[in-house]
Amino acid sequence: MRDLSVLPFVTAVEVHDAVSYRTAVETLESALLTGTATAHTPLRTHTELPDGHLLYMPSLVDDYLGVKLASVSPGNPARGMPRIQGLMMLYDGATHEPRAILDAEGLTVLRTAALSALAVRHLTPEDASHLVVFGSGPQARGHVEAIRAVRPLTKVTVVARSLEPGQALVERIRASGLSAELGAASRVADADVIACCTSTSTPLFDSSLVGNSATVVAMGSHSPEAREVDTALVRRASVIVETRASAFAEAGDVILAYRDGVPHDEAIDGELADILDGGFLQTSRPRLFKGVGEAWADVAVAVEAAKALGILERSASNAVAG
Repeated sequence: MRDLSVLPFVTAVEVHDAVSYRTAVETLESALLTGTATAHTPLRTHTELPDGHLLYMPSLVDDYLGVKLASVSPGNPARGMPRIQGLMMLYDGATHEPRAILDAEGLTVLRTAALSALAVRHLTPEDASHLVVFGSGPQARGHVEAIRAVRPLTKVTVVARSLEPGQALVERIRASGLSAELGAASRVADADVIACCTSTSTPLFDSSLVGNSATVVAMGSHSPEAREVDTALVRRASVIVETRASAFAEAGDVILAYRDGVPHDEAIDGELADILDGGFLQTSRPRLFKGVGEAWADVAVAVEAAKALGILERSASNAVAG
């Protein structure tokens, strides 16, 4: 019997040190290309609590089973604590033997931003250089790093609700070598990529300002009653989601547009896996990627981190490939 008292625990810092954003993007793309990444990923279970909610997120990806238990506490930032916390447990896919536990906070930031960057890679022209990011928290920071890993960003505009954290993010981006400034929501008019990384429940900007060549990624909400983009953008854009099932269950950006009259079969144009083989999606309309954060992505990145740290063994083919 396995001694669970010595089960490896991977911290948030170790996750980020082990897996770069570029590697995370490649890991997610490889998982989707197998065609099995979402096959054993049920919709997450929500448990409402007085000060937030708990998420139960299982998924079987290739040889490993993972279960993420994440708490979402909207009042935590005011307490100086993370809004999202939790644990990720990895098991052997065949025997269900526990293999490792990971800090889910860092994992969630990494996999969410990497998933957005994967969408950007396939939805955005290769010369996209201006990113407008809404938000100033961990996801906003992660999205800047992830998107610059797949596109040659030269300028970032931060649209933040509060001046101090917004300016702190600007300074952090400048220190990394990019031009950055605080700006208004109207800056979406000259953006190549727009990243929505907030906990708002109402649209962040007037989508009529968004250019036809722009890509919007909306990753801040997984609530049917909250959205970061307006109905007009869903109606106008080419809309790509993780899966239709999760989008119509949890993505308020899509669900509320449907309630506003966008036909069910027009609210979504495709799933992320649909566009991976064809490269950049050519269209004369803006592109919108709406993700809710499915559990398969957590498992794929967690396994990659555990392999990089020597907790899990790489297959012979991966070892040869380096």
